[in-house]
Order: sequence, then C-alpha cells, then structure tokens
Amino acid sequence: MRISTTQIFQTGIDQIQRGQTELNRTSLQMGRGERILSPSDDPSGATQVNQFERIIQATKQYQRNIDNTQPRLQQEESALQSGTDLLQRARELVVAGNNDSQTNETRSYLAGELRQLREGLFDISNTKDPNGEYLFAGTKSLQQPFQQDGTGAVRYEGAEGTGSVREVAISANRKVPVGDTGARVFMDIPENDGRVGAEVLNREPGSTLVVEQTGVSDVGALDERDYTIEFSEDAGGNVQFSITYVDENGDTQFAEDNSGNSMEDRPFVAGEAVLFEGRSITLSGTPQAGDQVLSRAAENKSVFETLDAIIAALEEGGASGTSRANLATASNTALADLDAVLGNFSDIRAEVGSRLKSFDQQKDLNEDRLVDLNSAVSEIRDLDYAEAISRFNQQQVALQAAQQTYTQVNRLSLFDFL
Repeated sequence: MRISTTQIFQTGIDQIQRGQTELNRTSLQMGRGERILSPSDDPSGATQVNQFERIIQATKQYQRNIDNTQPRLQQEESALQSGTDLLQRARELVVAGNNDSQTNETRSYLAGELRQLREGLFDISNTKDPNGEYLFAGTKSLQQPFQQDGTGAVRYEGAEGTGSVREVAISANRKVPVGDTGARVFMDIPENDGRVGAEVLNREPGSTLVVEQTGVSDVGALDERDYTIEFSEDAGGNVQFSITYVDENGDTQFAEDNSGNSMEDRPFVAGEAVLFEGRSITLSGTPQAGDQVLSRAAENKSVFETLDAIIAALEEGGASGTSRANLATASNTALADLDAVLGNFSDIRAEVGSRLKSFDQQKDLNEDRLVDLNSAVSEIRDLDYAEAISRFNQQQVALQAAQQTYTQVNRLSLFDFL
C-alpha cells in the first residue's frame, strides 16, 4: 500500500486534534464535576437525570406551596382562638344577665359589652392575611366577605359551595384546603344540638313560661315535622297541654309519647322533661291558657343572629314576670346556640391543626425525597474524580506523544535522506 506524505501529515494532525478534544472534554468534566456533559455522552443516563430533575423541581414547588400557605392557616387558627375567647366572654355575660340579682340598668351594661364583643367578631370575620386577602372569603379573597346593612344585620358575600376554597398541592397526590369560608365558620351553624330547636310562638299576658332545654330522646323516632305545644286549663283550672302536628293531608293530629300514647290534655309539671316523637323538651314557669311553643327541626343560625337576640332580650330587661320569662328563654337559647358556635369553632380549629400537622409531615417527607432524588442524580451524572484524573493524565501523555511524533515526522523529507 502506498502512503503519501499528505496522508502521513493528516494522520498526525488528526491524532493531535483527537487527543486535544478528549483532553478538553475530560478537563471540562473535572471543572463541572459532571460525567454527562451532553445527552450523547450517555443517552440513557441523561434521560434518567431529566426525569429526576423534573421530579425535584416539582417537589421543591410543593415545599414552596407549604411555606406560602402555612402562615395563612396559622393566622386562621389564631383568629379562631380570638373568636373563641370572645364567645367565652359572651357566654359569661349571658349567664350573668339571667341572674335575678341584675337590674335593668346592669343588664343594659351587659348588653353594651355584648355589642362590643359582636363587633370584635365582625372584625375577625373580615380578617386579612399578609397579602391583603380576606381570610374567610374563600376564592373571593379580594372582596370583603361580611357586610352590615342599615339595621345592623350581617350578611355573607364571600364564596360558597363546591370549589369555594382554594386547595394547594403539597405532593403529587395530595391537596389541602388553604382556609375555610366565612359561611361555614360564622353563618351556617346548626342551632342548639344541631337536631331540634324550640321557641315560644305565643305568650299570653301574665305568662312566665320558659323553654329550659330541648333535645332528642330517641334518634330512631326523630322526624322533621313541626310540633305545636299548646296550653289550656281543665275544668278544675289546672294547666294542661297538648302536642299536635299537621300531617301530609293538612289535618291536625296529636303527637304520641315514646310509648305510643296520645299527647292530648296532659297535665303540666314545671321542670319535667316532656318526651314525644323522639324529642325531649323541658319547660318551666307558669304558662297561661293559649301559650304556644313550637318544637321543630334545628335551623342554621349565624353567630351574629345569636348575639343580636340575647342583646335585644337584655335590653328589654326583666321588670315584669313576662319579660323575665322572655329573658330566661332567650338566655337558655343563647347559651345552647353559643355552645354550638363554640363547638363549630373547635371543630374547624381541629381541622386547621390537622392541616398544619400534615404540612409538617409532608414537608419532612418531601425533604427526604429530595435527598434521595439528588443522590440518584449524583450517582448517574457526577464525575468519579479519581478515574477522571487518571484518564486526564493518560490523555495528556498520549497528546504529548502525538505531538512529538508529528514533529519528528514533519522533519522527514527526501532532501533530509539524501
């Protein structure tokens, strides 16, 4: 085979260029600390690294979501604690106002303090987070959720229903609500025990009838009907009562007690629980013929309605027997409803605490996962410096040899031979 001078020179140059390329690549690997500089270096490894890096970036975003959301939930928990403190004080004032040692003047002072507590709750309901968004407005976070009309009645104008609360992703398969709507916290609170309620429909002059307590005696027999307890007098002038309801045909029927006996013309015993149709109601005082009490399914009330009702009762005072009975009934109702509000606050605080705990747990899991993912990426992409230094030295020697060889070959010519 005939080898030309040009071919000899080109071969030497190619060897030098190839050696410089390999040396530069190794030098760059050592400078960056990475084995894979381009996908062509290791297509499979580069694909794995890209997949892991996407997961790492998503996990870091989950961590940022937690960091950004956690203060908001902590602020909600603090607001609920403040509201609980106000309601506890309101409960104390209601108990104090129902005491016979109070005068109309002192009750007006108590009503004034209750008004201040109500305003405090109104301020809490319109709390803003550090970003200027309303805490209890749901997805309508830039709009003030609670408004008062000219009469002082409070209405909720925030988001309601499905999707009314934003959710934040804290992992690939887990989302957590970032708050609660004001409707759930302050407005839609089942009264009393959440199952049944009662109120005086009609009070005759001189009546001191008081609704002490209402509840459930038999859950299985409980229904959604409205029952009317009406008082009358027998031939001897003794107070008696009957309990009726209107059936599906519009006819008035007598209710039955838990033994199936008709609740018609029963003698009234103050302070004794009346059991009927799965319900229990305790009445006291001295009712008059014509007095009526409604027993019905529990309705939703706002905390503001509860406070407004007891404030009005305290301002009315208890100078007469009838007004004193009104105040006692209003106080008993308010205490039951305030307990329902406090229970609602407690339940929501427990949920918020559970979310905060899940944040802490998920944050730890995410951090552990980031360590594992970064370790996996490091094993695939990072450079083995011992191997790289050895290779670098070998390539350096090879390059020097190629350069020296080319120098010697470059001197060879026919004139040198002659």
